[in-house]
Formats: sequence, structure tokens, C-alpha cells
Amino acid sequence: MSIRLAVARHDDDDRTEVERAFTADDAALAPGHRSAVELADALMSMPGELSDEAVARARAAFTDAQLVELSLKVMKFNVQKVMVALGTDEPLTADALARRAWNADGTYVAAD
Repeated sequence: MSIRLAVARHDDDDRTEVERAFTADDAALAPGHRSAVELADALMSMPGELSDEAVARARAAFTDAQLVELSLKVMKFNVQKVMVALGTDEPLTADALARRAWNADGTYVAAD
């Protein structure tokens, strides 16, 4: 489950709004949602390139505590990037992937 979908489910957002978050054209999103997507995308790709304007939009949409929570959740869901960058990740084969399972709410189900 993506962080966008997880956050949307948590907040009981309209499914249409959730689907908009998956498109390249996010102009139809509510301003707060658009800001969250902008922040998440920057944190995942080039956090040092987050503009002052983007920070101002995020601060207008969220409290400091919400920004910290959003940032930590984005980093949590992207922790594998460090392992990939350092080459310490284990290859995921089709067989290994087939043994993994998640519940409908996105929580991991441990193998028996």
C-alpha cells in the first residue's frame, strides 16, 4: 500500500480524491493534499531541492507536528532506498515475493 493510499484511508477521504493523488495532474486535489504530495515526492527524490515556496505551502496546510509525522512516515516507507543505494539489499525473487502477504488494511502478515 502506498503512503498516499494509507493516509487517505486513515482520513476517510473520498475515493475520487485518492485516485487523483495517483495521477500526474494533481491540480484537482485539495490544497492540503497537493502540498502533502509535493512534500512526499520531494522527500523521496531530492529533499535538498525542496523550495522555500513548497515549505511555505506545507506550513500553511499543516501544523509542525503534522509535518514531522508526514515526513517520518515518508521516510519510513522509503527506508529501503538506503539499502539499495549502498547495495546491501537482498534481491527479491518472484518466489520470495509470492510468500509475502498483506491484509486489506496494508499490514504485513508474517509467514507461518
